[in-house]
This record gives sequence, structure tokens and C-alpha cells, in this order.
Amino acid sequence: MQFHLNYTPPKFDFDINHKHNLFLIGSCFSENIGALLKQHKFNTSSNPNGILFNPASIHQSLTDILNAKDLSDNFILSRNGLYYSYLHHTSINAPSANELKENVNSQTKKAQAYLKESDVLVITFGTAFFYHHLTTGQVVANCHKQPQQIFEKNLLAVNEIVSAYTGLIKKLQNFNPKLKIIFTVSPVKYLRDGVTENNLSKSTLILSVHELIKQNKKCCYFPAYELVNDDLRDYRFYKEDLAHPNEQAITYVWEKFSDACFNDRTIELNKQIYKLNQALNHREMSSGSQEQQKLQDFIAKQKGELKKLAPEIEF
Repeated sequence: MQFHLNYTPPKFDFDINHKHNLFLIGSCFSENIGALLKQHKFNTSSNPNGILFNPASIHQSLTDILNAKDLSDNFILSRNGLYYSYLHHTSINAPSANELKENVNSQTKKAQAYLKESDVLVITFGTAFFYHHLTTGQVVANCHKQPQQIFEKNLLAVNEIVSAYTGLIKKLQNFNPKLKIIFTVSPVKYLRDGVTENNLSKSTLILSVHELIKQNKKCCYFPAYELVNDDLRDYRFYKEDLAHPNEQAITYVWEKFSDACFNDRTIELNKQIYKLNQALNHREMSSGSQEQQKLQDFIAKQKGELKKLAPEIEF
């Protein structure tokens, strides 16, 4: 009996390996896959502005990175003794406005330098809904629990997303001609918007991405959304909130991403790195015991073998 499609996305026309630099930005897929890439010792930089959900905020972040733009005072707010930016996730905060600006400006410059050397940019759209700050006229990345009446909620149109990203892709490729771009749509359900509204939003994002990759040869699509919602298609693969994919689903998507992006050598290296990580994360045993010595011997052996296979990987 088959309980899911076991859909296999087509391979990309390029491979990703441990010598490449990867830049990830956007919604939860960028966070989850970014964390797995780091665990498997890929060179990555992920979400300098924190998690971003809508295409307009992701566009703003990438534009500011390209221009190494400093954070303006107009986008700073304070709440419960901490300072936040309307262009950043709540995880990015500081005890003073000056410290926030210093931290943000430093991260933006680091992100620009990393993006310049990146081989692959992964952009993950989460929702086509966005909030517009009525006073500043700015699309906000996060409302930071401010009063609802100071924002206006809207839905981006397909033509708005395509038009904005067509220009951005040209700027990115002028900035870094070798850069390849992978678009994804997050499988996370935005149930607070409503079930119908969530489907409308995801449809908008999918239509936009496919129009962009049709127009741009160095852009491609990885179907994270379809793998969870059309392939697994079962709430057993979601967390208790019925909105976020659980660890099983994330691992499944990672395996499919590996098949699409990595060659056989890289997949084999990842298996060896996984084994080594398991050993390194193993619970400490009694010092001097035979089990502890066997574990240390295994770790030393694995590190030695990996060093021969891939000298660029550091542990």
C-alpha cells in the first residue's frame, strides 16, 4: 500500500558541494534547511534580518544588503525595554537604539561581503500577505506586537512580485555574476490569515515564482511546499499547531533537496558527516571506560577519513 506519492523533484542542472558558499533568506524553509546545511558542514549564511515572511520584506532586505544600507531611525521602535526594527524579526533586538543600529549595520555589511562570494542564493517566500505601516509608509517585516490600527494588511499581486524581483535579480547578477538562485515556497500554513486566504496567498507565491524562473535562466524552483502538502499530505507530518511541518517532514524535504542538489560524492560525504555528528553529540560516558575510548577512537578515525576525502571541511 502507498500512503504518499513519493514524489521526486527533478535534479537541478548544477550541483552544490562543500566548496560552495550558500546564502539563504526568507521563511522557515531557509531556517530549517540552513540549519541542516550547517550541520553537514556547508558554508552558509542565513537570514541576517532574522526570519522574513513576505516577498516585499525579503526584497527590501536583499536591496539593503546590496547597497550596504544603514538602518534608519525611522524604522526603530522600543517595547518592554528593548529596541527593535520594523525591517527585522523580533529575534534581532538590543537594549539601546544605537546598539541595535551598530549590530544591524555590521550584519548588513557582513552579509554583503558573503553574498558577493556566494554561489547559490536560496529565497523562500512564506506568505503574500504583508503589513504596511501607515505613518512611515514602510512594508514591515514584523509588527512587533504594536497596535493593529497603525498597520494596513494587504495581499501582494503576482505582477507586483514579478516586477519587483525581475529588477532585483538583474541587480543580484550584476553584483555577483556566478550567482544561481533557488526559489522555494514555505509549506508552513498561515492559519491566522484563514484557510482560504492561506491558499490564495500560496497560489500567488507559486504563480510568481514560476513566472520568474521562466524569465530567468539562472533561477530555479525547489518544491518544498508541494513535498509537504501534496506528497506527504497528512497532518501526522505537522506539529501540534497543524501549521508547521514536524522533524519527520523536514528530514524528508532535506532528503529530496539532497537528491536534487548534490552529486553522489556529496551525498556520501553527508552520510559520513552525519555519523560523525552523531558520535560528537553522544552522551558523555565515564571517563576512561572502554565505551568512551571506543567512541573517541571512532571520532578520530572518522575525522581522519573525512580530512582525506574533503580537506575543505573543518570540524
